[in-house]
Amino acid sequence: MVHKMSCKYSNTKIHHLQVNGDEVTDIADIANSLAQTFSQNSSSHECTQKFDSDQHRAENNRLSFKSKNLETYNNSFSMDELTSAISKSHDLAVGPDDVHYQMPKHLPGAALETLLHVLNDIWINGNFPESWRTSAVIPVLKAGKDESDPSSYRPIALMSCICKIMERMINDCLVWYLEKQASQLCSMWIS
Repeated sequence: MVHKMSCKYSNTKIHHLQVNGDEVTDIADIANSLAQTFSQNSSSHECTQKFDSDQHRAENNRLSFKSKNLETYNNSFSMDELTSAISKSHDLAVGPDDVHYQMPKHLPGAALETLLHVLNDIWINGNFPESWRTSAVIPVLKAGKDESDPSSYRPIALMSCICKIMERMINDCLVWYLEKQASQLCSMWIS
């Protein structure tokens, strides 16, 4: 269980890569080769022309900020919303902050209250922690692919579990709000 919670141990070996006919063996060079491949695969040059035109059109639409933030999805989170989000968490690898999902699952009531207060401060005042803007990127070999080819790997970003709990709370709140709006629209159409 300690290994599972710390996620510091791995039984996988580091594979050498082949880049432009050269063998890459240095760990830093392997990391840089993978990062460069991930960056190229994620660049806008890899997108279809239709995607590019849709993106350009969407980015040129001006956003409307007429809201006074009185919608229910802008309210502070409740303890029920926090405990629900925590209970939906799976025991996955830890992010850069080394906080495992088992930690918030076993917090006593007073600590949960403190966590809720902090998350509500982030939500209401926009005090987004700088550390939540980073993640640890882990390369995972795609099934049946050549382990020496950098394009055979896909990146998995490990984020702070507290940040992911908050994301789940926001998502659940927005889903609830949209379902309520859809239900009201259906009721209006039926009447």
